[in-house]
Amino acid sequence: MVRLSSAWPRIVGPLLSGKTSPARLKNRVLTVLVQNHAWAQELQLGKPALLERINGILENEKAEDIRFVVGPLPAAETGDPAAPHEGAILSPADEPEGVASVADPETRKILRSLARKAASRKP
Repeated sequence: MVRLSSAWPRIVGPLLSGKTSPARLKNRVLTVLVQNHAWAQELQLGKPALLERINGILENEKAEDIRFVVGPLPAAETGDPAAPHEGAILSPADEPEGVASVADPETRKILRSLARKAASRKP
């Protein structure tokens, strides 16, 4: 799994490497954590090609199937201690007005994530 985890950005590309993470390989089924249902569905459509790239990295135990599970991803090491991370708390000035009143928790999370990214780009 270490080899697979370190090669993950090359396997799925830069866009998906931050939205997915290989979790475990058991009984030839690779479980992949995915940030949300939309990405899980997108990955499901490309599963054959993804499985081929994964098996190109794995040496001993090959995967026969991939199971996509929506859930929290492990914390990523960005190497930049000043960069806000996924769980970072925004100051009231950085949080978009009205986010707390958004009913859908996933939409709230996305809005907060966008605000964190925008705040990290401020000079």
